[in-house]
Amino acid sequence: MIENGILVTMDKSYRILDDGAIYVEGRRIVDIGKTKVLKKAHKADEVIDASNCVVMPGFINSHVHFTSVLGRGVEDNFTLEQWPSSPSPTKEELAAAFRLVCLEMIKAGVTCYMNGAGQVDERYKSGLRGFSAFLIQNEMGDYKKALQYIQKNCSDRMQLMLGPWWVPAVPEDVLKEVGEVSKRYDLKIRIHTAESMWEIQEIKRKHGCDGSIEYLDKLSLLCPRLIAVHCVHVSPSEINLMKKKGASVIHCPTSNAKLGDGVAPLIEFIKNGITVGLGSDGVATNNCIDMFQEMKFACLLQRAIHCDPKVMKAEDVLRMATIDGARLLGIDSEVGSLEISKKADITIVDFKKPHLYPRTNVVSHLVYSAKASDVDTTIVDGKILMRNRKVLTMDEATVLEEAHKAYESISARRITKGTKGSLTGF
Repeated sequence: MIENGILVTMDKSYRILDDGAIYVEGRRIVDIGKTKVLKKAHKADEVIDASNCVVMPGFINSHVHFTSVLGRGVEDNFTLEQWPSSPSPTKEELAAAFRLVCLEMIKAGVTCYMNGAGQVDERYKSGLRGFSAFLIQNEMGDYKKALQYIQKNCSDRMQLMLGPWWVPAVPEDVLKEVGEVSKRYDLKIRIHTAESMWEIQEIKRKHGCDGSIEYLDKLSLLCPRLIAVHCVHVSPSEINLMKKKGASVIHCPTSNAKLGDGVAPLIEFIKNGITVGLGSDGVATNNCIDMFQEMKFACLLQRAIHCDPKVMKAEDVLRMATIDGARLLGIDSEVGSLEISKKADITIVDFKKPHLYPRTNVVSHLVYSAKASDVDTTIVDGKILMRNRKVLTMDEATVLEEAHKAYESISARRITKGTKGSLTGF
């Protein structure tokens, strides 16, 4: 039982309950209501006192990379196309990187994420819910083996999707095959799309299309299974295509800004009813995983470029980071809001902080004032992954030490190759 908290439910009515409680049995939410009522109705084995806290659905980080965490703070001033190559990490270095990102997400109140190929066991052991995007570049690869492994060993909290890398980096025949496989197995497709102006110019030069979205539609990839990451440079006609075909978008405002790629037309996506999720992207292009930061930056950027403080509200970006992220991944019937029968993916935020007082507008505070370090407790599938800022599924000191050793090892082998590097290390 979680009791005495302010519940921000993100249900269809967007209810906020003062002095609220949530009763959990196993993996699911069994009851929600006033603390006094639930304490009479249920006898809990374990109680979390959420006094002075906000209880909300766990954040869904719709786009994150893992390996690039070892480059945090190393290369801060490159464009996307100039990103330098790095030596291929060893299995141990990869594991250290994946553990570090999982640790950072747990401490930031993220309960579900999408992206990252490989290291399925390490990610699963963290306790997080995840979607693994099977990396596809020059050929399809053995996606069936990856699918069978996840279905057999960790399907309760992990799902596979197809992950063609980046529109200009995957051959046309392979992209067509991706579409066929996606349809055959009902797998979602994640692809980096319309991220930079260089990409759009390449698509025009090679394929005669006005943009990446038009090109994907030409290949019959634009459909409800397609999740297009970034979409910074898309035309009004392409937005209309996305609306008609039911494709979704993941917005990564901090990463796009850091790389100098531009600002996605977020308002137009929302006006056209396109589902938008929010992502941190890789740590090297962010430089942290903080969904509070992403919400604030997403909102303020749109207000700035439109010169209108009413064009986007705190509630809009909070939806993107929770229930709309779940909808984009096709799991909104299970997570993304605090509702009876949904899985208990819950984040508790400590509001007894100077920057969160006076306690006026809770949603405003979550978006404009809170930060990842304010998260007190993270729960996934009814299991407590962090309580009182202490992570229970991994040893934090060991994870940090091993990650730094991995960075030092890779740095010793690092080779920078001019201005055009490989992005596969992300």
